[in-house]
Amino acid sequence: MNKDRITRIVITFVIVGVLAVLWGKQSDLAYNVAQQRAILLGRYTLETMITLLTVTPILLCVLYGLWKKQTPQTPAEKRQGTFKLIALIVSILLAVVFVDVAMRLVRQQAVYVGDEQSYHRTPNQVHTGVFRDRPEFAFSYPNATPGYPDVAYTLTVDERGFRNPMRHEQYDWIVLGDSFAEGSSVTDEDVWTVRLAERRGVRIYNLGMSGGSPVTYLDTLQKFGVEMKPKVALYMLYEGNDLRDSNFRALRMEGKKKTSLSDRIFKASPLRHLIKASLVRTLGPVGRKRFSDAPAVHDPSHLMYPVAWLPIEIPAGGGYSYAFDVKRLEQHYITEEAFRATIAYAESLRLLEEAKQVCDAHGIALIFIYAPDAPSVLIEDILDRVPAEQLHAFMATRLKRLPDPETLVEELREGTQVRERIFRQFCAEKGIPFLSLTEPLRQKTQEGVRTYYTYDQHWTPDGHAAIAEYLSEHIPPTAE
Repeated sequence: MNKDRITRIVITFVIVGVLAVLWGKQSDLAYNVAQQRAILLGRYTLETMITLLTVTPILLCVLYGLWKKQTPQTPAEKRQGTFKLIALIVSILLAVVFVDVAMRLVRQQAVYVGDEQSYHRTPNQVHTGVFRDRPEFAFSYPNATPGYPDVAYTLTVDERGFRNPMRHEQYDWIVLGDSFAEGSSVTDEDVWTVRLAERRGVRIYNLGMSGGSPVTYLDTLQKFGVEMKPKVALYMLYEGNDLRDSNFRALRMEGKKKTSLSDRIFKASPLRHLIKASLVRTLGPVGRKRFSDAPAVHDPSHLMYPVAWLPIEIPAGGGYSYAFDVKRLEQHYITEEAFRATIAYAESLRLLEEAKQVCDAHGIALIFIYAPDAPSVLIEDILDRVPAEQLHAFMATRLKRLPDPETLVEELREGTQVRERIFRQFCAEKGIPFLSLTEPLRQKTQEGVRTYYTYDQHWTPDGHAAIAEYLSEHIPPTAE
């Protein structure tokens, strides 16, 4: 056997070994499911799959070239072959660039209009569709249960760009907030603002906007709310997304938020998004039932043990199922001291106080409504029913240096109360009426009302009805 053949055999073994390692090593499934990230073929993350689909053809081409029978070539033929290869590569790159540019040019009209301080939807639009409550990705919790029945919705956007199906010349109340105020995943007539208006016999204008935060609430109040001369402003703060530091960093940077070149060219590429979505759609369902109905997932040694307790049924034995990603529970693993040290603490309270000052200056009564996320409402059931070791394993998919399981349970129990307690105290100091939806939603959930969707963070139509009922009974009559 000649030296050349031995070299090719060695290289072949190396390439095959590399491919075997790449395809044989599966991703950390529990970690990715806990964060609700896509898993393809029941084994790999999207990023790993893209790597495999990129590297594998290249290595196979190397193998093909390695063993392809070589015929003698003249220098001119070699140059011609090299030129053809370069031309092919350049043509492919140009085609990719052309398709990407074309897709950017034919993008649909922007859904939102405005800037980071405040924005609204494109005015005078009616959006229809069907919301389906199911895991975002096919491979999800080992024993995923059916979600809320499909919800056909109509989202009516008025001339100002906000969700208000009914027009009035004058409004009694206005509402500030994010998607929980606007009413994500429900139809127009089921939004709590509409139901509340019917119950109290008042005209309510909904200034809620999906993706909003305290930063946009103040600006929206100043630009749109004040001119309506309402009697009352309902300021709804959602403790989930509203209290992330990222909402307020642009303020600390004096608005100098920059978008990197890679973000504009690569990350914003519609072609890139299309390819990723196509992979998820075609390869995601493959292997999705790999661990379905497997009792072993509840064994601490099983790789899916950290997420096997989700969705959790409340009340047990006759209720509905609820699920959420680990980051939503993680945000409650916090002390009062730690939260007071965040940007969100300082800025959200400052912006709330400024909103109060604007309202006072225009004779508007400001009422603060605290909207909890699902973990806050479900926490007592979670801590009482989920084994401390399993809850610890769930949190450990993202956090390191956790205390022992029993200590973690107690710290979570205390942590879920931190934010609400701080806002309640602040409102008491500033003379702002404070209404919390935590206990009303908790009670309704325990009674068997399906308050939140199973796989989506928002309220169901039943949840909106419960909130409208509570607020109707607890907003002071003097507000009218």
